[in-house]
Amino acid sequence: MNTSLADPRREALAAGRARWRAPSLPDRWLPLLFLIPAVVVLAAIMAYPLAYSFWLSLHRYDLLNPSQFIGLGNYGRIWQDEQVRNSLRVTFAFAIPVLILNIVVGFGLAVLIHHKARAKAVWRIIFSLPILLTPVVIGLNWRVLLNYDFGVVNYYLSLLGIGKQLWVSDATLAMPTLIAVDAWQTTAFVILVMVAGLAALPEDLFEAAKVDGASTWQQVWSLTIPLLKPLFLVIILFRSFELLRVFDIVWTLTRGGPGRVTETISFHIYSRTFQSFNLGYGAAMSYVLFFISAAISIILIRMIGTESAQQVEEGR
Repeated sequence: MNTSLADPRREALAAGRARWRAPSLPDRWLPLLFLIPAVVVLAAIMAYPLAYSFWLSLHRYDLLNPSQFIGLGNYGRIWQDEQVRNSLRVTFAFAIPVLILNIVVGFGLAVLIHHKARAKAVWRIIFSLPILLTPVVIGLNWRVLLNYDFGVVNYYLSLLGIGKQLWVSDATLAMPTLIAVDAWQTTAFVILVMVAGLAALPEDLFEAAKVDGASTWQQVWSLTIPLLKPLFLVIILFRSFELLRVFDIVWTLTRGGPGRVTETISFHIYSRTFQSFNLGYGAAMSYVLFFISAAISIILIRMIGTESAQQVEEGR
């Protein structure tokens, strides 16, 4: 090794070590002191309610009688409750079709906007309008539009010679109506995300596919969908979490009826907690819903990580 080159390096390293000094104790604790207000706020608005609700889930508490510790009794009762099982079935019967409609319709419209539509910015604004409204407003508006006596939908059906329908009161129509209304609002989110994802795809791959004679459908199936697979999983993650805890659109549109046809698990928790005042049992059901949502989220997050890692390896 050339010592003439090595000596300047040693001198530079020695000078750097001389300038560097270990942070003092006040310097180490100063960042933590700045974090204390945020930690206190988070503890007040998150940690305490979570701890208190878990405490409630271990007690029999109904506002009328003193709380009684029963351990995991509320959790054991959940699996024996037919109404809970029915609400879980209703939740998945609602969530799965809405999610499919979100993905299929949202992706299809996004592809049309990206490849065929003019004035793409205008279409983005139009499709963003439904998600600017709250689900409560959406539910109330659609409840009026679907009213049996004076609703606009039944009025136009009568003009076409089709009889009026009890859209939210008929046991066979209530769930499809709820699915359609929720999909109408939330598909806009998928469209906007997909349009952004399509715009970020590399154009050279599609130009090479065109040169090789690939049709538009072949490009979508062989290039667009595989490249957007992580984005699909992210959308499924966000929409699954929202659909499992859906409440507001159910409350405003069907009230969980007729009967219990549209009573989702969140609506059932609300009913048991704030109408029957079974606070301990309602808290236990909330934690069960939380663990179900967390399990699904963890699976999807791992799938997203796996897909992203595979695409990075393929890019190399």
